Amino acid sequence: MAPTKERVFAEAGLGLLGAMDVTGTPTSRLMHGEWNAVLETKGGRVDDDVLLLAWLDEVLYQAQTQGRWMLSAEIQLTRDTEHAGVHAMVTYVAADELERGLEVKAVSSHGLTLSSLGAGEVLPGRGEGMPELQGPAWYADVLLDV
Repeated sequence: MAPTKERVFAEAGLGLLGAMDVTGTPTSRLMHGEWNAVLETKGGRVDDDVLLLAWLDEVLYQAQTQGRWMLSAEIQLTRDTEHAGVHAMVTYVAADELERGLEVKAVSSHGLTLSSLGAGEVLPGRGEGMPELQGPAWYADVLLDV
């Protein structure tokens, strides 16, 4: 749950990495960079949930292939007539300093949800121990392939 759509993108990326049950403390210096996920609109519209999927794929790619473990991100969503994108200013550390307890292979589009709650709206918790969400807020529901 996040106050803005941009913030829910950042939190979803951190949640993806958090699902890998990482242990260890990075000793490398903090690094900063720009990560982007851009989709062509091909004359149509790219839905925000598809854009979220592209962003999470980028976060996973950076962690597994480039060795960059995201610690924080400031997100800007962009759209024009030809592209929709996520532009992120990211703080990260070297991923090889961390031990993963679980490996995420992919982010699934099955059941992917990105939505908002209006002021006073409530979304019940979806499982034992999951709190209800109360608006105004944005939320995402993502399945991971492990």
